[in-house]
Amino acid sequence: MHLPAPSLRAGRSEGRSEKGATLVETLVAVVILGIAGVAILAGLQLSVAASDIHRKQTNGGAAVRSYAEAVEKYLNTTSNYVKCAGANAYSPAVVGYTVPAGQSAQQAAAQPLAGDGSVAGGACPGADRGVQRLRLSVSSADGRATETLTIVVRRSCEGGTACD
Repeated sequence: MHLPAPSLRAGRSEGRSEKGATLVETLVAVVILGIAGVAILAGLQLSVAASDIHRKQTNGGAAVRSYAEAVEKYLNTTSNYVKCAGANAYSPAVVGYTVPAGQSAQQAAAQPLAGDGSVAGGACPGADRGVQRLRLSVSSADGRATETLTIVVRRSCEGGTACD
C-alpha cells in the first residue's frame, strides 16, 4: 500500500498555530500602551499642578483684599495715618490682620500722591499731603503664587483731628 507524501504546507501548520500573536506584535502593543499611559499620567500631573497654583492664587486674591480692608479699617481710626510710610508701616500685625496659614503678607513703601494722582515730588514729610498709594501683596509659602493689590489711602480728617 502506498501512502501519499506529506505536503510541506501541512507540515508547517502542524508545528505552530496561525491564531496567536508573535512576540514582536506583543512587544509593539505593550510599548504603545506604555507610551499612552505615560502621556495620560503626565497630563494628569500637569492638571494637578495647575489646579494647585490656581487654588493658591484664588486664596491669595481673597487674602490680599481682606488685608486691604484691614488697612482701610485701621486708617478710619483717627491718628493712624503714617506720613511717608515705609515698607510694612501698615504691616498685618500693625493693622490687626491675621495672615492665613501657608501665606505671608507685606506692604511696600508708600508713595505720596499729588492732587492729580501722580507721585508727589519733593522730600518727605512735605511731599506727603495725606494721600498715599500702597502696594499690598500676599504670597504662598512655596512662592508659587503671589497676589498684589494697589490701593490709595487718605488721612482721616474726621473726629476732631487736624488736617494740614
